[in-house]
Amino acid sequence: MQSITKNDMKVFPPNSEDIVTKDNWFTTQKSLQGYCHSGELSSNRIIWRGNHSPTPLSYAKDSLDLAKINVTNAENVLSYLERTNTDAFLVMHKGEVLYENYFNGYKSYQPHALNSATKSFVGLIVSLLSDEGVLDLNKKASIYVPELEGTGLGEGTIQQLLDMQVPVKYMEADTPMGIGRGTPIFIASGSMPKPDNYNGPENLYEFMISSKKDKLPGTVFKYENGQTETLGWIVKRLTGKNLAELIQEFIWSKLGVEENALMHLDQIGTDIASGGMRATLRDLARFGEMMRNNGYYNGQQIIPENMIRDIQKGGNQKYLAESSHHYLLGFSYYNKWWISHDRYGGYSARGKFDQQIHIAPKADTVIVKLSSYHSPNSVGIDAFQAILEYLVKQ
Repeated sequence: MQSITKNDMKVFPPNSEDIVTKDNWFTTQKSLQGYCHSGELSSNRIIWRGNHSPTPLSYAKDSLDLAKINVTNAENVLSYLERTNTDAFLVMHKGEVLYENYFNGYKSYQPHALNSATKSFVGLIVSLLSDEGVLDLNKKASIYVPELEGTGLGEGTIQQLLDMQVPVKYMEADTPMGIGRGTPIFIASGSMPKPDNYNGPENLYEFMISSKKDKLPGTVFKYENGQTETLGWIVKRLTGKNLAELIQEFIWSKLGVEENALMHLDQIGTDIASGGMRATLRDLARFGEMMRNNGYYNGQQIIPENMIRDIQKGGNQKYLAESSHHYLLGFSYYNKWWISHDRYGGYSARGKFDQQIHIAPKADTVIVKLSSYHSPNSVGIDAFQAILEYLVKQ
């Protein structure tokens, strides 16, 4: 299946270099942007918004002038947004939208790829099921999914999987094969075509079962997608519902969102737990505001307050500092959230190519950034801090 963005349809049929396919979706900035804007490269499952009217967003009388907020001596926030190929950006302070804007032809009603920011939704679902007594965070994954017995992922506890502390290795065929050709998790999830010489897993279940033990679970931080996919398998096994249904039931249908969200599926119809969700800017702002208000939004307690407080405490900073994510200075990773441990109590859902939902409770602020940027890494930390400091001083 292939996707063509409206901006690329200057001629019909389009020129071959303007077509986004599974072969090229992140080989160029243009193709990456097409992928992030469109959900047509894979099959999707709807995360229904429910049949209620949208919860109105409150807009401040005066919009925030991002050009007046400096990130460094050489760059302000607006130029930072342009440099990092931002598609949509929103700042909400004390319940009011101070800034909302769209770039690169992206529309307010289009669900944008969240990539790994999806993981934070999975973390909430697992925590909610634990709160209801459906699962025990201290039990091994293989207890709930016997097929994982003897595998690397099966050795970790639910809590260790939530915190990316189950280091595993995959069979030789599962090692990265280059940005242009993809990695086996992308092949297994159907996000990329299978190369001629490939003999690895061809769906997400096979991918998880192929995992091998590495270091002792609970002793290091190792960020990779198989751990979140394992949690997706567990919650589906325990509830008989797919991940999209659970996000819809527990979160999305309660927020009063404007649009349905989407969940990408692999070739056999499995929700891609590690990075398959798509949603709009405003609806993610509603979600972020719910988190900022300790789980309360749209006239109801959607997430228990104790669960939000637990996320805010964070996890093991030492483990993250010793990992490949050491550039996130002072951060920890806990329950699928990135915790900054800064003076604003900040924590974030973060996705590849720079999708971020940043909640700063002590600054009464939510910032949402949707992007298609090739090299995010620590991008956004300084810019977001500059916005928070500016708002707090006002």
